[in-house]
Amino acid sequence: MPDRIMDIVLVEDDASLRLAMQRVLLAAGCIVLAYRSAEALIETGVDKAKQCDCLVLDISLPGISGIDLCRTLRTSGPLPPCILITGHDTPGQRDIAIRAGASDYLLKPFTGTDLLEAITRAVAA
Repeated sequence: MPDRIMDIVLVEDDASLRLAMQRVLLAAGCIVLAYRSAEALIETGVDKAKQCDCLVLDISLPGISGIDLCRTLRTSGPLPPCILITGHDTPGQRDIAIRAGASDYLLKPFTGTDLLEAITRAVAA
């Protein structure tokens, strides 16, 4: 569990999972900005993404993927730690995610504790 209030930007297209992760993060004392797509984040939240403590991005988003979003955000300067999540693990995808700049890679389903621990590790690194 984080030991301070953290700003988290979450991009997840599955509304029920997005809401569940928001609830876990809010219960842990985080401030959460959630988006349903990479495009929604790009349209309104790039500055917030650059200034947050940690990004949590789904890999399999419609349109721009979480991996491509991570790469795109990194091209415009420093980026906070980025955790990529997926329910569709494929061979080599973890390596691709890490090369794109991910601090961690979580496979769905994961627990709220798993998510909080990944964020804590990423922010502490």
